[in-house]
Amino acid sequence: MKLYQLVNVLGAINETGKLASDMYELGKKRYYSESHGQEIPISEMDFQYMVRAFIKQNEKIESLKKLVREIDATATHFREALSSAMTTNGSRYVFTEIPNNEYGKKLTRGMKVYLNDESYSIRVRGQHVKPELKGTGVTSYGQSIEQSTHLRVYIDKKKGA
Repeated sequence: MKLYQLVNVLGAINETGKLASDMYELGKKRYYSESHGQEIPISEMDFQYMVRAFIKQNEKIESLKKLVREIDATATHFREALSSAMTTNGSRYVFTEIPNNEYGKKLTRGMKVYLNDESYSIRVRGQHVKPELKGTGVTSYGQSIEQSTHLRVYIDKKKGA
């Protein structure tokens, strides 16, 4: 029995003599039938065919929900891995043991030139006191770059960036 026939019969035996108005408009709604290879009006569908199509649609929806859950789990895993990769496990400096010579100074100047300074700031500090200055007290509050044998580079993310 076609759905439009079923709607008319159900409407006739209903207490009010009719069904909800959208039931009479099923001819305007269309369903893509894979077996027919085209869209057909829902009102022209056989009742059994409509039930099978409904079950098939529900299975597709369940498959999509499962896929969304898998994607969400993957995205959560990716966010956690990215967060873990972006946090530091040790010291805050990015580069260390850069020789305090002309090459090291050129390297740190180049870093300052090409740094994305809208999002990051860079600091260069001295590391390891020169042997001739050990024991003289210059390191009690940290030594200057000139008093260091090596350089250390800190790259900090700016607030709000």
